[in-house]
Amino acid sequence: MKTILLLLLSFFPFALYGAMGSSVQVPVREHMKYTFGNHKNHPIQKQEERRYLASLAPLKEEDIRVNLIQNGYGIDGLRLRDVASELVYEAFVSDKQGARLTLYIDPANGSILHKEDAR
Repeated sequence: MKTILLLLLSFFPFALYGAMGSSVQVPVREHMKYTFGNHKNHPIQKQEERRYLASLAPLKEEDIRVNLIQNGYGIDGLRLRDVASELVYEAFVSDKQGARLTLYIDPANGSILHKEDAR
């Protein structure tokens, strides 16, 4: 019973973030390097990860910001994330009605892959 529960809990993150549909993939070696281990929270490692992910993204952060503003969103925060070996921009925004949302955006074409309420 404990084994089954442990097995189900180990797959939970993949079910939560699996298959975003991003057109930019993060190579497995770098995904493992920046995702696992005690060093992943070290400031230098985080800075290196941000630089590496930015080098993979065809659209830069400024392009995504302009696109979101043109579509009527107010931007609270924006960052690149490696989600299950897929590169996405995670944007914390508010829409015209004032609802706070988290958007996951494809860094290749700027399309919204997933939208969820930020509660």
